[in-house]
Amino acid sequence: MSSYNDDAHRPTRPRASTNTFTFGAWRRGRAETTAPAPPTVSPPLQWEALIEALTPPAVPSLSYAKSLASALGTIGAHSHPPRLATLHPVLATLCSTESPASLQTAGFDILAAFLERNGSSLDLWESRSKALDALINSGTQTIGLETQILRMLENWFERAFDGLVLSAMDSTLREDRIERQRSVQSLIALLISLIRQPEFVCRLTEDDTAGVLSLWEKLLDKALSMPQEFALSPPGSPLVEPQSSKSVSPPKLPLPTDDTTPPSYLTSILPLLYRALKFFATSILPRISLQPSTPQQHTLETKVTELLNKLVAGPYASQCRIILKKHFFPSQAPHPKVSIQTSAGALRAFRLSVRRVLEGRLARGYISRASSMEYSPAGVPTQIALERGLMERAWAKDEGAEWDLVRFANVLARATQAWIAQELEIHPLETVLTREAVLNEIAGVVKDVTQAIDERGENEEVDDEEIEAVGRIMRELAVYVRSLKTPDGGPVPIPINRPESSPSPFLNTVAGVLAQDFKTTPLFPVLPSIILSVADHLPDRDLFLLLTNMADRQCLSPTSLSWLDDWNSILTMPNLFSPTRSSTRHYAMDHLQSVWEFVKDIPAYRKPLATLVFDVWKQHSGEDLEDSTALVVWNLLADEAVLRLVEKHVDDPDTEECKLKETFCEDILEFLLAMSHEQRQDDDDDDAASVLTVESFAASLPPTVSPVNTATASPILSRISSEYPPAAREKETLPSVMSLLSSLTAGRPSRSQSKPRRATNDMPIQVEVPSPVLTAADVPSTTPRSVGAVIALVSVFSQLVFTPLALSSCSLWHARRIFQHLVELVSSAGCVRARLTVLQFMMRLRVDRDHRLYFSKDEYDKDGHIASLAALINRAEASPSTAEDLSRDEDLRRVRARAPQERDGRRASRGRGGQPRMDASRSRSRVPTRILPTAVPKPKPREPLWSIPELLSLSVGASDVASEGMTSFDPENPAMNDAVLQSSLYLAKLVEIIETEKEWEILSYVLCHLPTQLANKHLFCGPRSKAVISKLLATLCKGIMDTSLGKNIERWPEGLISRDAQGLAFHTLTILISYKRCFDNAQPLHHLVEVFLSGLNQQPSTQRCCLHALSLSAFELPSSMTKYLSRIMEKLSQIMSNPTMAVHIIDFLTIVGSQRSLYVNFTENDYKTVFAVALKYLEHHNRMDGSPSISWALSQHVRIMSYYITYVWFLAVDMPDRARHVSYIVRQLLLANGGKGEVDAATDVAFDWLARYTYASADPRPATSTLDEIVMNPHLQSKGQEPATSEKTWILGNSVITIRALARRGWIEVLSRRSSGMTKFLVRAENVPMVSLGDVDPDLVSISAMLMMDREDDGDGGAGAGDESLAETSGDSHLTVDDVKDALGKTAGASHNALRPDPVTGYVWSRSAPSQRRKEVAIDPSYFALQLSAYPDKRPAGLGRLVTDKPKLTTFFRTFDRMPVIDTHKVGVMYVAPGQVHETEILRNTHGSPAYTRFLEGLGRLIYLRGQKDVYVGGLDPDVDGEYAYAWWDDIGQILFHTATLMPTGDDPNCTSKKAHIGNDFVRIVWNDSGRPYRFDTLSTQFQFVNIVIEPHSRGAIAAFSNNLHEHEYFKVTVQRAPGMVEFTHIGDFKLISAQNLPLLVRQLSLLSDWFVTVWQATGADTRHEEVVTNWCARLGAIRRFRDQVLTAEPAPEPDDTLAGQQRLRDFTTAY
Repeated sequence: MSSYNDDAHRPTRPRASTNTFTFGAWRRGRAETTAPAPPTVSPPLQWEALIEALTPPAVPSLSYAKSLASALGTIGAHSHPPRLATLHPVLATLCSTESPASLQTAGFDILAAFLERNGSSLDLWESRSKALDALINSGTQTIGLETQILRMLENWFERAFDGLVLSAMDSTLREDRIERQRSVQSLIALLISLIRQPEFVCRLTEDDTAGVLSLWEKLLDKALSMPQEFALSPPGSPLVEPQSSKSVSPPKLPLPTDDTTPPSYLTSILPLLYRALKFFATSILPRISLQPSTPQQHTLETKVTELLNKLVAGPYASQCRIILKKHFFPSQAPHPKVSIQTSAGALRAFRLSVRRVLEGRLARGYISRASSMEYSPAGVPTQIALERGLMERAWAKDEGAEWDLVRFANVLARATQAWIAQELEIHPLETVLTREAVLNEIAGVVKDVTQAIDERGENEEVDDEEIEAVGRIMRELAVYVRSLKTPDGGPVPIPINRPESSPSPFLNTVAGVLAQDFKTTPLFPVLPSIILSVADHLPDRDLFLLLTNMADRQCLSPTSLSWLDDWNSILTMPNLFSPTRSSTRHYAMDHLQSVWEFVKDIPAYRKPLATLVFDVWKQHSGEDLEDSTALVVWNLLADEAVLRLVEKHVDDPDTEECKLKETFCEDILEFLLAMSHEQRQDDDDDDAASVLTVESFAASLPPTVSPVNTATASPILSRISSEYPPAAREKETLPSVMSLLSSLTAGRPSRSQSKPRRATNDMPIQVEVPSPVLTAADVPSTTPRSVGAVIALVSVFSQLVFTPLALSSCSLWHARRIFQHLVELVSSAGCVRARLTVLQFMMRLRVDRDHRLYFSKDEYDKDGHIASLAALINRAEASPSTAEDLSRDEDLRRVRARAPQERDGRRASRGRGGQPRMDASRSRSRVPTRILPTAVPKPKPREPLWSIPELLSLSVGASDVASEGMTSFDPENPAMNDAVLQSSLYLAKLVEIIETEKEWEILSYVLCHLPTQLANKHLFCGPRSKAVISKLLATLCKGIMDTSLGKNIERWPEGLISRDAQGLAFHTLTILISYKRCFDNAQPLHHLVEVFLSGLNQQPSTQRCCLHALSLSAFELPSSMTKYLSRIMEKLSQIMSNPTMAVHIIDFLTIVGSQRSLYVNFTENDYKTVFAVALKYLEHHNRMDGSPSISWALSQHVRIMSYYITYVWFLAVDMPDRARHVSYIVRQLLLANGGKGEVDAATDVAFDWLARYTYASADPRPATSTLDEIVMNPHLQSKGQEPATSEKTWILGNSVITIRALARRGWIEVLSRRSSGMTKFLVRAENVPMVSLGDVDPDLVSISAMLMMDREDDGDGGAGAGDESLAETSGDSHLTVDDVKDALGKTAGASHNALRPDPVTGYVWSRSAPSQRRKEVAIDPSYFALQLSAYPDKRPAGLGRLVTDKPKLTTFFRTFDRMPVIDTHKVGVMYVAPGQVHETEILRNTHGSPAYTRFLEGLGRLIYLRGQKDVYVGGLDPDVDGEYAYAWWDDIGQILFHTATLMPTGDDPNCTSKKAHIGNDFVRIVWNDSGRPYRFDTLSTQFQFVNIVIEPHSRGAIAAFSNNLHEHEYFKVTVQRAPGMVEFTHIGDFKLISAQNLPLLVRQLSLLSDWFVTVWQATGADTRHEEVVTNWCARLGAIRRFRDQVLTAEPAPEPDDTLAGQQRLRDFTTAY
């Protein structure tokens, strides 16, 4: 088509010939009148002069008129022609009917010349049209000229319209444009008047009519083909004002409307009408409704619509339908825009027809409803009030000729396909706009139908064919929607919830169709599949609502025929696993899980669904990250794989065919294994988008790339850009970046600073493209596919092992093969997270006492050991008990020398993930020995992939349930079989990781979790595991000693180095102590203790671990400890400067001091080292403000235990060597008191205690002996009834000395009451003769008694028999010598008949503490002198004062003699039987398991409570609490165990008496055979301080009831502490101890615990600075108070050399 501006560039041509329109007919029948020739004018006049000469009142001249016509035809192109207004007077005169014919002819020649020369002149067109109208109205003058007239009109129309179009493009020619439009309208009026003349029309030929139609089509094409920029110009332009009378309109065409019009014209007429209808059509039609509406329509739109309705309803309805369908499709028009405009108009015409049909249907439905309801009470129909025109709309006259959607559905669907596939060679943006104009009309038809369906009545049925037609068309439109892209290549959003905010009219219409109420719309059968097909363009909220309604209407279950297709659409939905699809993904996966659970047991439904999921999942892109919701699919595949295996072997359980294959026999398992090895390209740099490298990722984002196919670009690109400018998006990402930075400094991702996303209905519709920088709250936790595959393999293994399937041998065979692959995946999985996932499963495997395998979920870290280790590397919060220690790790680094392991070029680690320390060198002159190159980049740390508490992505349904078939060891068949898990392979893989691992996430996880798993000793049994255990020990010891452990790690987290990994390894070595049977000789155990010794050089947390391990080794590895004990003591003296290690060192020294076999080779220096450590701690903590580094309670505990260690180790020294240590100890004690003369009470007690035990090993309290019974028995006295004849008491320093002269001849009793004890001497003065005057018999009673003193009292029988014999004789007042001899004989005989101790209950002690009969006793003479001296009082000994106040003295003796001479403790013991959890049922137990009974035997000595004198009974009453109890004592303290099983229950169902004792104990020992964790508050009491819990290391009841010796059995010991109580024991989280050493460990543990709890209680839970007073200090205080009461302070006597003074000095009667 030629350019719109052709007229503007058309060259000037000569005056047109008038032959095209002959005027000969005008002269027909008239005489020719020849006018006289005008005079010759020379030179010729110009046209201005000619016009002036012809203008009235001048007389017209024919020659001037002809000259003017010639002059007008020869005006140049650059000359300005005259205006038409100037020629009006001349033409009016010349063309007048009164003028001669020659002048009229000249006038018309002037007019023709002017018009041909200047066709764009508006006035000439008007004059010419008037002239032609006058000619036509002349009647017969035009007969035969009809064709020429039409041709001339065609020429005029075309040229006039071209000029009008040309002026429309020039905004400066507004006035001319209006005049030109008026001229065109005058021509239209002329044509209309012409065709209304029947005599004129009847003479037209077919070609003439076709020519008129061609002209009309040409003009209409020019009018409708205006450029888009002019069509969209601002209002005021007559071309775009449909309501203006000045708008450009195509000419009114004389269309045939009668039945004689040939149908061939329709092929030309209808396309033009369609184009005109589209041009003038209203863009938005009102909603289909019965409510009256008056849409704003253009007048011509209304006329065109009416004309089309006539044609449709006329005799050519079928032909019109054919033409209409033809123009639905793209045509081969010269310009694509013409085809688009025609098709859009045809679709609009069809849409209007469909709307009339729909409105009629609604009207009929409304009338039907109204008529059925409007009846009178008599049943007569009442008058129905209908609005005007409703009946006409319901039953239209031309209803049969209307078109509906059902008959046109296939055509519309094919037309949609054709338009989508059409290639248009015009501007891409314009292509989309015009293409969408056609598609919008198609979508509008569907929208009208859906609106009509919504307006129907409640009981009106919906045509299913109409629903299917809507679905068929919408599916095709969805194809185009899917092709729409944003500038950056993303999908264009479709806001279903707010269609009016759609970025284009087409999307607005589509969104309106899709925005149906899914709960009520009849379109639900077709809408879900359509919406799912365009899911990529919809917001998450809309898809979530869709899936919810689909699930509610059972579309996704087998009850629906298309359920599999719907699931296919959902699972293949683009970006289903992107952050923008969170709600949809979660709901889809949750519902898939529920559907799978429903169909799992129905193979007919299960298999198709599993096959569909498997096929879809195989096509899942490996680059797509998945979150936890995708685990539903992986678990589904795992379930299907298990079911296939079961179905495969249901008839043939033989696995020989499976064994021939190297891999799995199922394709799903093969797929899972392949996926688990799938490598990620970015895993080397960043596993799943580490947050630590987010900034660099955001900075390196590629620029936005436009889509390749520009033909499918969205028409809303500029609108989207304007709604979401780049600056706004950049601003929104800033909070995310700041949140990431803050999360890096905090050590974990921050969620509180992330900006929450607004709801979809509250936010503007935007392109949902994932942000390049997202916070942890924005981005869901994503994992690679390899992780999901690993989880699926774990699920398969779990189902084969932990369900009844384990009873099948083929299931166990496949499970073992899967286990082997899982073990390999620990090191070969596709990414670090996948490897970690395997470890998370493996590390939770446990076995019970029957070696049956189970997955531990709830109790895998019930002791908190894993969390404690994780806290050391900043993977968990430190517990309150260790926080105080951990906070000082760095401070201790500053005060001690750098360990050799630190000299590796790396900076020292804080050990807790803290910030690096930037301490400057102490010396500015110090020159570094090595300068590290600064250009070497340090690898970025990996984002932490695990932390405590863990959120596992995997799940095992049968958690904590033992397998019915899989075991870790078969004692009856030690050889491997299909039912035995190859745990040795797994352990060997862990050894490999420890040796060669490069990823800190893997190595740290192993080191933190392995100790707890190794504590389940039944898991690693058998010869293969034994060999791997040996290798594990060797690997760890070598890695620690040569510092190679952890050296392969490539990316260390901030603040951590290899030494921290080595510190974790010590905890595994501690557990390996319990595997000592796995080592063939003692050398590995020696090496193990040596490694613990080396660990004392490490950081405080490692030192603490090593001290605990060495304390355990003191019981379990005595030979190795003996070898290294001297070096250990030396090392302790070096590291004791750390105050947080004080309590652990004190505990260690206490334990070692209780094991005499460990220090048999100690030298004097070794003992001195021990004293130095203890007394140094005493010096540090022996002050009123305590230690500034630890709490007051802990400081007091260390102070008390320092004295205790001094006493224990002093008694460990051989008695002849003790005196050599006194000087050093005294000096250190004085230093602990600041070196002042005055010392505190505890130090005074220590001096007194040293005086007691330096020269003797006697007991601190005298025991009743046979000699004492005889000598002090008043009935054996020959005179009187009193055993003593006289008694005197002296206060000598801090001691009270009492000397009694006994009635027995020559016998004297000496009592020395001191703070450390009481000493009694029975002395016989040999100066006194044995036979008195007149007495012939010697003192045979005394002689026999002294002889009986040397016999060995072996038991209760002897002591009891002697007592009973003497008791029998005591009742006789006339005792003879023979009676005494008989009594002594019975006593001697009874000693030989005493029963031996029971092997279970042990020896039963009664009445007195027989410690002196169980040890070798030696006494040095100095002992006697010191006990009768004033030491440690510094005053002269001669200042001893005689006490003369007898009443006060008696009161003092009565009170003081009841004070214990040693420290006493009481500890509760309870047995928890299997299944017991409540205190009442626990306290009712009267017996326990054999292992529990053997434990009690080793814990203490069974004592008989009746008549007990010196053993501390802890408040037990034999009549209420039973006659027996367990107790333990030594020279320093006694422990009474309140054993619940020894106390009778009686008639008390609530066990009130038992609870009164055990509930008031500060420490309780709990033997837990319940199989459940023992709760700290099980026993309700106010004294909830410490529970020492003993339980089997493996779950099960065999440990409780097996009646064997348990020679190699181990038990787990844990210590439960009250909230806020710091760690003070050597147990840590737990310890494994053999049954043989268990009583020894628990006894020491209960002693230490009772000491600390006593301090804790006295200080108000460490809230008050109260000093704890021991029994010895209480005795010293009582002596001092008594001395102050009975003695008055006397000044020191001055030297007096006079006789009187010397007399007073030497008069001893005043003092004695």
